[in-house]
Amino acid sequence: MRKVAARADISLGNLQYHFATREDLFLALLTRFLEPYQQRLETQPFEQDRPFEDEMRDLFLALLETPDFDACAAIYKEIWAASNHSEDVKRVLDTYYSRLDQFYRETLATLTKQEVADARVNQAAAVLLPMIEGYCVTRDAIALPNKAIAYAWASALARILEA
Repeated sequence: MRKVAARADISLGNLQYHFATREDLFLALLTRFLEPYQQRLETQPFEQDRPFEDEMRDLFLALLETPDFDACAAIYKEIWAASNHSEDVKRVLDTYYSRLDQFYRETLATLTKQEVADARVNQAAAVLLPMIEGYCVTRDAIALPNKAIAYAWASALARILEA
């Protein structure tokens, strides 16, 4: 807390007035960190007139080539670790991931032009979330270019959604 107060150029007492514990400060930072990601979930960043696999490939490629992807992956690793030690952090993260899962389900349902059973959409969403999140941890070990990863992910989702 002392280091944070010094870095923010405020007194320790002032910091502790607003954030009584390190966990309170961490939760406030986590909530603020997740806000722009939550806001992105309110928009549908795709065109509905393209083939599903092409649209998903381009969405994955845009995600993988986001300039701050590596920095976010590093931060998420810390958040995941903190969630193992704090029920409050786990609750905030679970709420975020529930909303993200809902967004993926809605996006997949919208992008599949033919009628796809809800069970298949749910299955695809259940694969999508851990696939992307897990890649944050394994990215450095995987020796494939982003384009190859994007093609593989789009292809895998298309197969799951096939009737």
